[in-house]
Amino acid sequence: MQIVRTDVSRTTASTGEPVLRVLFCGEGGDCVTVDMASIEAGNDDAALDRARAILVQTATFGLAANDYEARSNGNFDEIAITTASDGNEGVYIFEYRDGEGSRQVPLSRMPSFDAAREEAIRCAIDLLVDLEPGTDALTGWLVRVRDERGELLCAIDVEEAEAARQLRQ
Repeated sequence: MQIVRTDVSRTTASTGEPVLRVLFCGEGGDCVTVDMASIEAGNDDAALDRARAILVQTATFGLAANDYEARSNGNFDEIAITTASDGNEGVYIFEYRDGEGSRQVPLSRMPSFDAAREEAIRCAIDLLVDLEPGTDALTGWLVRVRDERGELLCAIDVEEAEAARQLRQ
């Protein structure tokens, strides 16, 4: 979907809780809404970055879209580039630790390397919640960021993610 408009608003969920809502509208009238339960102080650009990350994670982790994807090893034939910015950004590949292996998500456009690294830290913090002592390795990398050629730019490990999580609380 080619994004033609985005809206960021603060609203109330049906449960009565405040949510931050990001609406992505595409050509042809298709729209996707992302509601984020925890409203953090920040600007609309930060909300857009977080909403894009949620969409990428939702689209990448979970159920396969078809039988081919279910049988695939994660190397799909189609690569989609997503964006909701002015085109002056860089292209990054996010790689997430998945048990003993890893998963790469489709290319993402981010405003800068700093924005990509910050997104990697936010995602690593989210992954910390899923780690189980005694079952999962509580060391090593959680999220890696690569450039469009596949060159490693940074890796966020468990220790860095935990330190960032504690700092943000």
